[in-house]
Amino acid sequence: MPLLTTGLLENTAVEGVRPSTTLSVQISNDDTISASVQIEGFFQSGTTKVLYVQELFVLAAGAVAQRNYFVGFNAFEFQFTVSSQAVKVSAWGKDAAGNLTTAHRVVAEEVNPF
Repeated sequence: MPLLTTGLLENTAVEGVRPSTTLSVQISNDDTISASVQIEGFFQSGTTKVLYVQELFVLAAGAVAQRNYFVGFNAFEFQFTVSSQAVKVSAWGKDAAGNLTTAHRVVAEEVNPF
């Protein structure tokens, strides 16, 4: 079962404005059977990672799902557990106006196994 992570992403506010306020996650299942997907989101509090998102769902074969999560923290990380190598995950940070922020762009090829 593939275990994937964005790694810890810094999101420190500059003059009171964070680069990203939401993280848009897109998951596609390129397999011929349904796949299970677990998403866990963490924010960093001091030296501790705190779980604040936990979602488990089944993604049909050939289907795509999009989820949006609040990321108004100094640092955050998302981890994905998927039941198939054919499931691809990408994530994009968005600012308060909904514009994509390249600082928090993690395409499928960049999501790291752990």
